[in-house]
Amino acid sequence: MERDLGRIVAFTDGVMAVAITLLVLNIDVPNVKRDDLGGALVDLLPSFAAYVFSFALVGRFWVVHHSLFERLRAFDATLMALNLLFLAAIALIPFATDLLDEYSQESIAAAVFGTVLGVAALINWLMHVHIIRAGLVETAHRDETAVFASPLAFGLAGVFLVSVPLAFVSPHIAQALWLSTIVLRYPLRRLAGRTSSS
Repeated sequence: MERDLGRIVAFTDGVMAVAITLLVLNIDVPNVKRDDLGGALVDLLPSFAAYVFSFALVGRFWVVHHSLFERLRAFDATLMALNLLFLAAIALIPFATDLLDEYSQESIAAAVFGTVLGVAALINWLMHVHIIRAGLVETAHRDETAVFASPLAFGLAGVFLVSVPLAFVSPHIAQALWLSTIVLRYPLRRLAGRTSSS
């Protein structure tokens, strides 16, 4: 079982590493005259911002996933299916990021980005919920894992999913919601921890 779990983790790490690599490959080196290079790099700032934000999200997903699988005592077919769906969403993040970078003012691009990130966050939350309900986590780590399976922990997925219809009102509103996840993540986790321990 330990060997099989290690293979799942290694496969997951590989998919996430490829996704992160593809993020930076979406940024093209400017092909301009030397005198125009500074301006061209300034024009790339939105691309770098999209890269940093998506990198941070994929990195955060990896940290949470790694911690989760370290606490497992067993796994089942449902967890493996959820993990594959999660990786399918992660693999789409470079595409969604590039689309948003190319069409930052278009509602549909913001909606696609919000959908991909929302689905990834939702499946990540569902993995935690399933692991707790199926008793797949070590007893000593149940409480700390349950924090990520709480209704409040659904907040990250909820923010991205809510941003999808709002993107058609204004892409800027959707982008502001995405940025709010950085600010709200720690307070929501503390509150979820208090709720699960009470």
